[in-house]
Amino acid sequence: MSDLTFTKIEQSIKDRKRLHLTFLKNVKTYAPFLELEEKAFADGALNRKTKELMALSISIVTKCEPCMEWHLDQAMQHGATDQEIYETIDVAIEMGGGQAGAYARFVLKAMEYFKGKREE
Repeated sequence: MSDLTFTKIEQSIKDRKRLHLTFLKNVKTYAPFLELEEKAFADGALNRKTKELMALSISIVTKCEPCMEWHLDQAMQHGATDQEIYETIDVAIEMGGGQAGAYARFVLKAMEYFKGKREE
């Protein structure tokens, strides 16, 4: 895995896991944010997969690579198909134009990464 994008994804995952407890202890807004996230992504009229795909599209438009990596992984864990991810990218490009198209390349690389991890 010498690919720089894969290295970036792995570092993002390591940093998130390593800093989680530090955030919980020291950042007052972090625990309430996690509670908000739990409620927002709970199954309701929309299921978790659909909500993760929505968040992935927003992440692309807002150019947040750690968000793209997280929500893509969550969507895949909840059964998102390649075609659903591609259509999510379509929506992001419609909403965010050329910049969203450029950032969506990161999603495709992350998709390769997570598929490879699941095959290991």
